[in-house]
Amino acid sequence: MRVLCCLLLFLPLLAPAQDWSTEAVFARHQDAVVQVRIIDAKGGAKRSIGSGFLISDDGQLISNFHVVSDFVNHPGEFRAEWHTDDGSNGELELLDVDVVHDLALLRGEALANRKFLAVESNLPKMGERIFSLGVPYDLGLTIVEGNYNGLLEKSLYERIHLTASINPGMSGGPAIDRFGNVIGVNVASAGDQVSFLVPSSYVIGLLTREPNEDADLFARIGEQLIANQRRYLGDLTQAPFVSTRLGAFEVPGALARYVNCWSQTDQDDDRLVDHTELSCQSEDDVYLSDELTTGALRFEHELMQARDIGSRRFWAMMERHFAMFYGSLGGSKETMTEFYCQSDFVAANGLKSKLILCVRGYRDFTGLYDVVQRLVSVDSDTQALQSTLVLTGVDRELGLDFARRFVAAIAKVQP
Repeated sequence: MRVLCCLLLFLPLLAPAQDWSTEAVFARHQDAVVQVRIIDAKGGAKRSIGSGFLISDDGQLISNFHVVSDFVNHPGEFRAEWHTDDGSNGELELLDVDVVHDLALLRGEALANRKFLAVESNLPKMGERIFSLGVPYDLGLTIVEGNYNGLLEKSLYERIHLTASINPGMSGGPAIDRFGNVIGVNVASAGDQVSFLVPSSYVIGLLTREPNEDADLFARIGEQLIANQRRYLGDLTQAPFVSTRLGAFEVPGALARYVNCWSQTDQDDDRLVDHTELSCQSEDDVYLSDELTTGALRFEHELMQARDIGSRRFWAMMERHFAMFYGSLGGSKETMTEFYCQSDFVAANGLKSKLILCVRGYRDFTGLYDVVQRLVSVDSDTQALQSTLVLTGVDRELGLDFARRFVAAIAKVQP
């Protein structure tokens, strides 16, 4: 049935293209868009809402993974339903997901033989009109008009930049070009007319890939996560590290186009320590649940120099600062193991340092780990470099290899 559905999916593209107005797009395609509700099985009321759109005549529809994540993660506690403005509704079953690109494929038997949308793999030209449909804030089906602004340049996960107001509840709805074809899926908004879409090529990939019937859903998600981190982390591990100067040190900088770096220096006249921070991170991650995301790379370097205090007080401050854990990585005892940490002193590249390396595993996804590495230089009484590396959702050996290369790229610059 899937092959037949995919063939039917492209039949509307054979019709002559017509430049539709906003009114015409809404009138022509409103029946192919539904609200997706995740229902608390015990309470019987909505847990969360989103949108979805039909892509075949047998009731298959596309939404976001994050819209249905509670249903995926806790299938006995939640159910998924579709609803329309005329009061029609029905139950949804989950067929497949692409967790890396935040997509879910579902089916509602009662949605068979309704109008469905054609999916176009080719992207519009810069500035072309785009129409986004969805159900914002549970207010009923809505259409907003914006413009295509290309693919995000600094993004680990490919996204379309759309100038339109996509609001909560519209996630999973279709973004349609002026000829009536779906070119993306609503996924996120940064506010102020800045919104993002998953390119429709990933929808086509989800529909046309061979399903692994022998693997359960969590095994398939795990395979997707492992393949994803091998793609980007493998490339980073093989490429030369990009370094930058921070005071008397050379440190890793913007390692890839999707790694964005910011710098900040403490300007307080009453400061006891001169403090400059260089913070770098990938711009995206992969949503698994409200409490856990993965697939991210971030690191920061902090250069600290004693100003109006002696060495003893300075190093007491450094020890307290170094003992602080770098942010919250999310997760719970049910989803993650405890961190296992090792510490050592290392000497390389003219620098003596204390190094702490911590690793924890994902309980639901065998072979995936989070890696946290912290380094502090210890060869000066009044100056210290602290560097922190965080990798989430990586293969253990690949992550450790990257962490070793990261440390090897930190050096003391000869005066």
